[in-house]
Amino acid sequence: MAMFDSAQTHIDDLADFVVASPTSYHAADQIAVRLRQAGFEQVDERASYESVTGRRFVVRDGAVIAWVAPEELAPKAGFRIVGTHTDSPSFKVKPGALLRSAGWVELGVEIYGGPLINSWLDRDLGVAGRIVTRDGETHLVRTGPIARIPQLAIHLDRGANDGLKLDKQAHTQPILAVDLKQPLIEHLASLIGVKGEDVAFHDLFVFDTQRPGVIGVEREFLASGRLDNLACTHAALTAMESVESTGRDVAVFAAFDHEEVGSATPSGAAGPILQDALERIAAGYGRCTDHGD
Repeated sequence: MAMFDSAQTHIDDLADFVVASPTSYHAADQIAVRLRQAGFEQVDERASYESVTGRRFVVRDGAVIAWVAPEELAPKAGFRIVGTHTDSPSFKVKPGALLRSAGWVELGVEIYGGPLINSWLDRDLGVAGRIVTRDGETHLVRTGPIARIPQLAIHLDRGANDGLKLDKQAHTQPILAVDLKQPLIEHLASLIGVKGEDVAFHDLFVFDTQRPGVIGVEREFLASGRLDNLACTHAALTAMESVESTGRDVAVFAAFDHEEVGSATPSGAAGPILQDALERIAAGYGRCTDHGD
């Protein structure tokens, strides 16, 4: 792994990574930034690979495949792969997201993955994700704390302490405002310097804005959201940053997206992204990828 001056430095680095990664898109962007700083070169999946050797990576939506490959492969060389995922349990913003109920404006959301719903109550929530404008450009966006899923006061729900049951549709829509003067999409567009009418598509999520903290009398615990699975992603990333030589094999870091919803997407572990990368690496060495070679 990459060398840190102390355990606290490593914890601070993990906390910064979590804060910078409210969604899988942001996590992939942070991974790409750090890989470039570690001397990796990004290659474009849409183009031919001029070379597969050295330190390289590809980004596909919220997923990243990085590798360190020797100039020449030994006869029985293979791939040494560590896999993680960049997405975490959350709430996904629906199209036509704004609702009105009981005199306030709510954000229409759908459960993403398997969150512990009650743990999201009474938290300062933001909205983050990816926006695609009509010119085809993609933009990452995130707000500060703008929403909350409130819990009823005890005198309005006397049985709450005997067993709280939350309906995924009726009880999880975050409150945004009493009277929203600006549509949410226009607000998000303004954060990235475009007009609301220029937004063609969005993939947005609700996230907990609270920063991770070190707690406990002996300060041995890290309290944080999104540790599933950013903790493993961060560990694998810091290890990959420090890899100088793999000997005869190709070291591969695979950070997949959509593990929370089954992985069967173009950027998920059950999709083609890893196979695509491995086949192109093998082809770059002139190796056949048929079984047995």
